[in-house]
Amino acid sequence: MKELFKNKNFSLLFMGNLVSEMGNVIFGFVAGLYVQDLAEQSGGSLLGIKSGIILALFIALGAIIRVVLTPFAGVLVDRWDKVKVIWLTDYLRGIMFVVVAYVFFVGVNNNAAMLILLGVSVISGIVSAFFGPAISSVTPEIVGLEKVQVAQGANSIIQSSTMILGVILGAAAFGLFEFHIALLINGISFLLSGFSEMFIKALYKDQVFTDIKESVMDGFKVGLTYLKTKSGLLTIMIYSLFLNFAFSPLFSLGIPYLFRTELSRSEWDLAWVNIAFGISMMVFGVLVGGLVIKSTKQFIRKNLFVLSLSFVITTLLIYLLSINVISYGVFYVLLIIVQVIMAGGMMATNIPLNTALLKIIDEEYRARVFGVISSISGGAVPIAIFLGGILMSYTSVAFLAITCAALLLVPTFGFLTNHKVSRMLDDIDDQGVQVTEIMTEN
Repeated sequence: MKELFKNKNFSLLFMGNLVSEMGNVIFGFVAGLYVQDLAEQSGGSLLGIKSGIILALFIALGAIIRVVLTPFAGVLVDRWDKVKVIWLTDYLRGIMFVVVAYVFFVGVNNNAAMLILLGVSVISGIVSAFFGPAISSVTPEIVGLEKVQVAQGANSIIQSSTMILGVILGAAAFGLFEFHIALLINGISFLLSGFSEMFIKALYKDQVFTDIKESVMDGFKVGLTYLKTKSGLLTIMIYSLFLNFAFSPLFSLGIPYLFRTELSRSEWDLAWVNIAFGISMMVFGVLVGGLVIKSTKQFIRKNLFVLSLSFVITTLLIYLLSINVISYGVFYVLLIIVQVIMAGGMMATNIPLNTALLKIIDEEYRARVFGVISSISGGAVPIAIFLGGILMSYTSVAFLAITCAALLLVPTFGFLTNHKVSRMLDDIDDQGVQVTEIMTEN
């Protein structure tokens, strides 16, 4: 991994992505708490909507926009200079958050504040629809296919470190400062990120699409057709959709709601759970990124089982707490331990799977295919979060967790038993052996 960071362009991409994601985590953590507090101040609802549902709507709205637009944005990203797309989108987000910070500094009522935050979620979703495919498809152009797995491991550091430091800063900002300060920090982080990313150089070829007159819809169809031609690839994406459908409502919505609303705990109780998860992601991300994986199929299957088992244990802990079988202290300690295990299973599943996808998808189609992949795998997220918010508002977080755990059984058994997925993973292992043989001969 040290060799990877000697690549100046990757270092700039890494740092720019790190800074912008830090701002995202700060905003997401603080805004989630802020929305719940606004709802409580308004008698348990905002804009006439129950607190659990309005929180779900706030989280889901940006995801809906991103999922709908990403496949079409991927078509355009394939034609454009991906580096320019990255820093321009960061500048746009930076300007937006600085302006919104000023509006909140001047002062608005609770309902107006909620409407503004929903607008921010929509705009962020639009911008992220271009940013995501650009980041995914530019990485191999910067580091080369032979270092993609190491780059995936390095990029996992971004997720984990921002979750750690971002949550700490978010909790501190929420406890010590007014909301507009967190918005200002977020805006500045995006502006700094955009500036650093302007110096990145990648293997962009302007002539690739000069003779291709392809509409956005045609490009989406090309990406979808490409997915269908790779046996097992579309099936993997469908199972990923179910995984997101199971995970997202509980961890994006249920856990924060449990700590803040049902248990009336401080922002730091929730923060330390996220921090433990982030530290574990960082450690396991580095370890997995540097591993030589002999069998991608067996590695993914074993760690997916660990990931699913940790989810079921989390559900059990929430249920036992809800019926007063265990104390809050026991629940809290065990939850953190399980989160550490879950982070390890997640990294050991996602990194080899994402690396495999980058290797088997041809360079000229990557942005379009990843746009479609993002749409398929992420398509269930906003729907699941919104439905989870409704379910949670009329039942409890414990009931939501049990429902999600039951749904998780579908993709878990699918990944373990489906023949098309098995063959695709075998093909990836065979390609890895061939590459190793060629390198040895040379």
